[in-house]
Amino acid sequence: MKRFFCFILLAMIAIALGVSQDLATYTYLYNGAETISDRLSILQQAEEANLSDSEEFFANALSRLLTEYPNIQITLERNAADATARFLARVLGEKKYTAAGRNLWRLVEVFPNPLVKADALIALSRVGAVDYVPHVLQTLHDLNARPALDREGGERVAYGAIVALENYQDLSEESRKEAAVRVYLASTGWYSDRIKNQAKTSLKNLSNDPVEPYASVIRATSYSYESKYQALQDLEASDASATVKAGVALEALKEGWRLPTNDLRVRAGVTNIRKLAIRMINRYHTEDEAVYPLLERSYRQGTDTQEKLDTVAALASLATDKATELLSSFLMIINGKLQSNNLRPDDQQMVRALIPAIGATGNPQGRPAINTALSLNWNDAVKKLANDALTSL
Repeated sequence: MKRFFCFILLAMIAIALGVSQDLATYTYLYNGAETISDRLSILQQAEEANLSDSEEFFANALSRLLTEYPNIQITLERNAADATARFLARVLGEKKYTAAGRNLWRLVEVFPNPLVKADALIALSRVGAVDYVPHVLQTLHDLNARPALDREGGERVAYGAIVALENYQDLSEESRKEAAVRVYLASTGWYSDRIKNQAKTSLKNLSNDPVEPYASVIRATSYSYESKYQALQDLEASDASATVKAGVALEALKEGWRLPTNDLRVRAGVTNIRKLAIRMINRYHTEDEAVYPLLERSYRQGTDTQEKLDTVAALASLATDKATELLSSFLMIINGKLQSNNLRPDDQQMVRALIPAIGATGNPQGRPAINTALSLNWNDAVKKLANDALTSL
């Protein structure tokens, strides 16, 4: 034992004096050290020596650390193990030693310390361990799904996953799109501003198409209505073109009718998706014929009056023959209710919206429905609206 420590002392003196040391010397010192703390000191000295071809030396040290870690009981040594793990992750990442990928991922699995996990995730990307991209994606997905019990620890791991996904250089197009979605969801998630801001910065470097993450969340069946609504809001606030916004809004409207539920809270959230999508279609327009059955459904089956009013406004804005036909059919239904003395309270509100909407289309196809309204026993206010509409048709 005394000989060993004397050797360490002499080696340290030699290093301090600038005497050349080879890898074999550090390997001998490392293998002979009895504690993790001592071995960490030797690893640090080896890094400072800037030895060539030392990647395998550090990788072997990581393998040994992983083997020993489950049996460490002393707190001081556990802390030293954490420090060693972070040190080795950084060094192997800097050296881009791809062969260490498996053990870097094992650090994430084995070590409970969030800082170790974060450093290991980042190191995985730096060494180019693309086989572990799905693991990093799943890690961030799980963290995005719900706040961690240890919020600070969860944020640290999320930070590591976000930076790792940004750092990967050789992602497939599919993986890059998936990474952009995960990082986007992190930017809107439960995390503190520090993490969300990092996600926003990373997202800019991950996606060549800034709209793709929003559209992917809206289209995919695996994301919640809350995520879809947030994505649609973010798209609306983005610099995307009117054509793109209208196209994605149409996708969102489809999703809004694909997600029926008996849960009142969820139903209200899904209705909000549809209403925002309809308002965006009103604002940005679309030539896609698929919009009309969806708008008709929102008028006939929408869960609140505002959805119906938004639908009427969107059809008026589109102002096509099909839009005019739908608006006219809606007005004729209410005209029929008046004739049969079967008006509901909201029908009075709807007729005041439908008649000006038909006029706003400027389409003569709307004349029959307006003339029918004029021939019936509507009050003077409704008849004035009808006369005004006729002048526009």
